[in-house]
Amino acid sequence: MEEKKNKALHWPIGIFLAIMAVVALGVWTIGVANKNPVVMDDFYFEKYQDVDHDYNKIRKSQIAFDKHYNIKYNLKEFHQGENSLVVTVTDKSNAPVTTAEIMVKITRPYTKKQDKSLKVISKDNGNYKLSSFNIDSIGRWQILAKVTVGDMTSFTKTDVNATK
Repeated sequence: MEEKKNKALHWPIGIFLAIMAVVALGVWTIGVANKNPVVMDDFYFEKYQDVDHDYNKIRKSQIAFDKHYNIKYNLKEFHQGENSLVVTVTDKSNAPVTTAEIMVKITRPYTKKQDKSLKVISKDNGNYKLSSFNIDSIGRWQILAKVTVGDMTSFTKTDVNATK
């Protein structure tokens, strides 16, 4: 008789333990999500609602820009410490473009805490020298750029590695 009572308790205990495991995993998932919050992507330098509303216009402008102009950066990687960046804008025949408006942000892909907005400090024959910036940690960084020439705008994202 005692054995039948013990066997009869296995299912309820198993179900209770399974429910407790699901609750514990749910609490753990919420804890991990709170430690790693969602970071809004600002690739287009605007709120995502505005990008969503005007996306077709943005893509058409990007395609038109890519047909007429090229954008190049003077470096392939960052070094820990002081860095400088030059953006070169040329048309398809490699003639310099001197009327471009440029916005550049240096950022980490997963956080906004280390974002650096750069300003154009000088223009010379299609070469736009940006303000210098300091890289304090090694790893993956991104150069986000918005380049406007006339009514055409290009958005670029370039991955760059930072080393010592």
